[in-house]
Amino acid sequence: MMTPKRVYLRLKNVHFKVQSTVRQLKHRGKRLSLELGIASLLLGLAGAPGRAAEQVYFNVGALEFSVSVQDLQTFAKEGKAYSDLALIVNRLTPDQRTRLRNLLSTQYKFSPVLMSRFFYSPLGERLLTYMGELIQLKDGQNGFYGIRAALIQASADPEGLSAINFIRKFPTNIQLNTGRIRQQMSQVSTLLEETEALVARLKQLALASQAAESTIDFAQLPDPKTVGQYKYVQQTKKLFDAARQREFLVQLYLPELPIGAQAAVVVITNGIGTKLDRYDYLAEHLASHGFAIAILQHPDSDDRQQQAFLQGLSGAMFKSTAYLDRPQDVTYLLNELERLNSSEFGDRLDLQKVGIFGNSFGGDTALSLAGAEINFDQLEKDCSAQKNLVKLSLLVQCHALDLPRRPYTFRDRRIKAASVLFPGSSSLFGQTGLSQIQIPVLWGAVSKDLFSPLVLDQMPAFNWLGTPDKYLVVATGIDHLNLNFYALRNLKTLDKEAADAVTIKEPEIVKSYVKALNLAFFQVYLVGNTAYRPYLSASYAQSISEASYNLLLLKSLSEIYSDGNASFPPQRPKRQYSNPI
Repeated sequence: MMTPKRVYLRLKNVHFKVQSTVRQLKHRGKRLSLELGIASLLLGLAGAPGRAAEQVYFNVGALEFSVSVQDLQTFAKEGKAYSDLALIVNRLTPDQRTRLRNLLSTQYKFSPVLMSRFFYSPLGERLLTYMGELIQLKDGQNGFYGIRAALIQASADPEGLSAINFIRKFPTNIQLNTGRIRQQMSQVSTLLEETEALVARLKQLALASQAAESTIDFAQLPDPKTVGQYKYVQQTKKLFDAARQREFLVQLYLPELPIGAQAAVVVITNGIGTKLDRYDYLAEHLASHGFAIAILQHPDSDDRQQQAFLQGLSGAMFKSTAYLDRPQDVTYLLNELERLNSSEFGDRLDLQKVGIFGNSFGGDTALSLAGAEINFDQLEKDCSAQKNLVKLSLLVQCHALDLPRRPYTFRDRRIKAASVLFPGSSSLFGQTGLSQIQIPVLWGAVSKDLFSPLVLDQMPAFNWLGTPDKYLVVATGIDHLNLNFYALRNLKTLDKEAADAVTIKEPEIVKSYVKALNLAFFQVYLVGNTAYRPYLSASYAQSISEASYNLLLLKSLSEIYSDGNASFPPQRPKRQYSNPI
């Protein structure tokens, strides 16, 4: 393998002066400081396995100067900067220098086996394709293969993965598309700022809605967070769809209702890699209030598929056919419950009153059953490798491009209401697909969503829903992924113990939000119990909020999207997060 002698930085129409860049960042109010920018650039520099690149070359038009990789290593270890590196480092504050050293030298003890499996999977390869547009080979080709080799080999090194070690492992010369990288960083910073501005605006709108609502003393009303009056039995059934040769499990929670009474049915569909019992607390709560609950296992995208992938028994964390199989699983389940209702369930199930709850990928499943159809034209446009990667959910959404291009309709008329938590659907369905949904929707989102950002994914998708009966609930202080990133740095295996270590437990107060609002939503729109309508209000959301996890509820975003466009805020120039540079 060739030893790299140079690493090139190509600056397209960028006048690179450190001091002026610092002034520009301060003037624009960006929260990404200069040392983060430099470290992000250096992270992609190249070297050969077992040997270090000799120089890092910066090309600014006709001007070229170099930084020794040995000088970088010396700076990372000792804090001393020599030669041309000093031209950069000496312009940083002491705090910036310390942070830059940490960024260069921080080690991550990832398992090289897991690293290899991930980056050879379809999802990992898509991520590499995006990264390769920023970190390129010297001739400007996508750096896909070099990045993958460097990541895996650096992870296998006893020193672990770090920026410096990554430099040494890249297999050939590279050039960084510096203009693209800097603009990407700027857009991430802008996204953070606009998310803060959006949440502040949502708080204002929620307060205005609250002021317009009738005053209600919720302390005098039944508490929807408390356990209901009904006992229930739990059973697990194995289903087999002969037409698709597909076997899967369903966990049932059946309330013990008075003779002659029927229970509305709520189906729960989970996210990728999620265990069957992920939302057992919601199932138990709804069952205690008289709902029959069915939690579905979805082969090829559940926790078993994830374990098969991590053990090297499957090449993907989930299969693209999950976009087709999951909604069909739900329809097959409802058909089976209808068939068995008289013989096994004593006609206690009302299968004309069905609701669905889905989180993340399960939210996509729920929206599909509610009437949304995949918009391949929109998806292909958004999934171009030349686009900026600020919406990570595209790594999952774009997997649907592997499907045959034809219309897919999975609307199930028995489903009368859908509740979803942070689905990644804005590109998958687009405005055309989501506008077809005409049943009531309760849409949950969180402010700290790095995977499917509030500004780019959640808000536009909610705004496009065709139904007039829609509720947006935004919880602040909560993350979509619930990952402990510090523990993730030392991840070597993904058995149950390791998975528990990197997962932040869902706070009990958040569970109470999910229980109360979903109970009210399904009581109103499945059972027709209007006594629960006051709970679907900005006033109730505020009344149960705790300071650390504030809850906002709105029924419309017309004040934000007054022009019908999905950009925030409308009075500013539109942020083209997905356009090529």
